[in-house]
Amino acid sequence: MLAILISLGMWQLDRAEQKREIHEKFLQHQSAEIIDLNSEHAVRADKSALLWRNVKVKGTFTDDVHILLDNQVMKGEAGYFVFTPFRFGDENIWALVNRGWLPAGKDRMIPPSFDTNAEEVNIIGVATEVPATGLLLGEPAIETMTDNIIRLQRIDLQEIAGLIKHDLFPYVIRLQPESAQGFLREWSIPGSGEEMHLGYAFQWFALAATLAVIYLVVTIKRVA
Repeated sequence: MLAILISLGMWQLDRAEQKREIHEKFLQHQSAEIIDLNSEHAVRADKSALLWRNVKVKGTFTDDVHILLDNQVMKGEAGYFVFTPFRFGDENIWALVNRGWLPAGKDRMIPPSFDTNAEEVNIIGVATEVPATGLLLGEPAIETMTDNIIRLQRIDLQEIAGLIKHDLFPYVIRLQPESAQGFLREWSIPGSGEEMHLGYAFQWFALAATLAVIYLVVTIKRVA
């Protein structure tokens, strides 16, 4: 049991270190110059080079399909992140854009109402990984809510590329608050939560120390 408690504490320290590295990478990339995805052809498909970089791109949102990522809570209220495919300029090049959060409302069978500008627009965002989801039981189904709105429990870029019949870049553009065409955007800072893992590590090590003290006391009494 002592070995298990110590290993759990070390695991939480490792998780804290991972969060610290993610946060440091985020800060480094955020301080770099913004990347114009219309002109930087050499890097725009390179997720490792773009991750957490500020990007800008001119193009158009499709109104053919909008994806609602389910079970996204904001300030205690259930809702969705709204994802819409975005075409770069006049090229047949596409990326998925996270436009922010909308409330689900009282009736989950009724999709949220929103507008999409069909004209060419300039957007500013951050290149991110696909959002993580909680525990999924079985293969998540695609729920068709309207002719152009679907609801998912998980974002799978290959699956969405098949739906829209266009390849997607291997990252998501998370729309910045100052950019138009979005909804509520109160993004958390990547890597935040290091203190939580350190707190968990302290608890596991404290339990291990308590167990060791109990073992010593019991052993001494037996010997005596």
